[in-house]
Amino acid sequence: MKRHDRGSSLIEVVIAVALMGIVVSGVLGAMWSAIRMSSFSDDQAKVEAVLGSAADRLANYAYIPCPANNTNGGYLPIIQAAAGTVDWPTSSVTLTAMYFWNPTSTSTGTWLTTNGLSGTECNETASLTTARTLQRITFMVTSPSGYSKTLEVVKSNVFPRSIS
Repeated sequence: MKRHDRGSSLIEVVIAVALMGIVVSGVLGAMWSAIRMSSFSDDQAKVEAVLGSAADRLANYAYIPCPANNTNGGYLPIIQAAAGTVDWPTSSVTLTAMYFWNPTSTSTGTWLTTNGLSGTECNETASLTTARTLQRITFMVTSPSGYSKTLEVVKSNVFPRSIS
């Protein structure tokens, strides 16, 4: 005698729908995590790109003996322009610290928060000044999502002598 399959019972349908719901919610959760991590990785990459661009701009820009006295704002506009590489506002790049080398210190590795150059030395052309000094410039890049990273660059007005 042949049995005719008359379809699924209500209990079978409910169990199948519940199992599908569990599987779909697990897949959606994994997808959401992947999207979130991808967005975070994208922000990290952009922060690194802006840091690199700012460091390059700073390295290639002329040495400013006294950045605080500079009418153009010192180095800040130079590093803030790097935010344009990823279409972020200039406020995403901030100058967090500026230190000046103390050449008269008896201990090695002394940095000061105040510039040791005199007013006369501040007004000299960087390549002609007799003052040989270093600046340690620290800046931070913050993404719109809040991820941030800091970089320090040492800038000098010490030029190598030409080899003759």
